[in-house]
Amino acid sequence: MSDLSSQHQGITEDELPNGKMAKLFPFRGGYHGLILFASCLVIAFAALLNVHQHQSVHLPYWGRLPGICMWKNCFQLECPGCGLTRCFIAIAHGNWSDAWQFNPAGFLIFAVVLYQIPFHILQLYRLNRHKMTLQHPLWVINLVTWTIIVALLIHWFSKHVL
Repeated sequence: MSDLSSQHQGITEDELPNGKMAKLFPFRGGYHGLILFASCLVIAFAALLNVHQHQSVHLPYWGRLPGICMWKNCFQLECPGCGLTRCFIAIAHGNWSDAWQFNPAGFLIFAVVLYQIPFHILQLYRLNRHKMTLQHPLWVINLVTWTIIVALLIHWFSKHVL
């Protein structure tokens, strides 16, 4: 059995020849730590920020933050992702109806970000125990990705075309 095919069998480092684990996954712990940190940061900022009058995002003790959507700044038309920041903030504050109005696809993306926290904690735990990391099947990743893309486009189309 080849080393690459063995990663899908859930074998541990002890079952691989010396040094093969390090060659297969040289920076895996750093990757999982970075994704975990970024996901926690997104959730923390969503809880910290506020939406003022359903339009602008405010940071406490700082004030209004500038809009960053280049599409909206250039063409005066919202892009499919417009409203996601406000949606995340509304979800973090428990304002479900406001979140839905900002961008319904934000619920899916927020769920994916939230899922990253326990998943990458588990990955780091497995790496600490010298076990292979878990991998999602490619069809699951594709399904989630295309569901989010379609949801973003449906929201944009219904808001600006219909």
